[in-house]
Amino acid sequence: MTLHLAGAAWVLPLAAALLVLSGLITLYRLLRGPSRPDRAVAIDALTLLAVAAMALLCLIRGEALFLDVAVLLALVSFLGTAAFAFLFDDAHSQMLEKREERP
Repeated sequence: MTLHLAGAAWVLPLAAALLVLSGLITLYRLLRGPSRPDRAVAIDALTLLAVAAMALLCLIRGEALFLDVAVLLALVSFLGTAAFAFLFDDAHSQMLEKREERP
């Protein structure tokens, strides 16, 4: 099955350039981010950008295999985000308990 996109000659390279720009900005936040939750959100955003890049690569090359990889990466990213949420929720509740124990 062949798919022809209107404006693909300029839309796909523009989308790829914007993904790269977004990745660089997010990578800056990952390296610079002042707190651990900021870094966790940056990692989640980078995996979202990787999923978008896989979908864009699927459109550029016309191979549906990349969609399977994108779905698998999205599932793994969801599990990682849920793990980070439980980790930070536990740390937040421990911090609140310590504050309540102070006189």
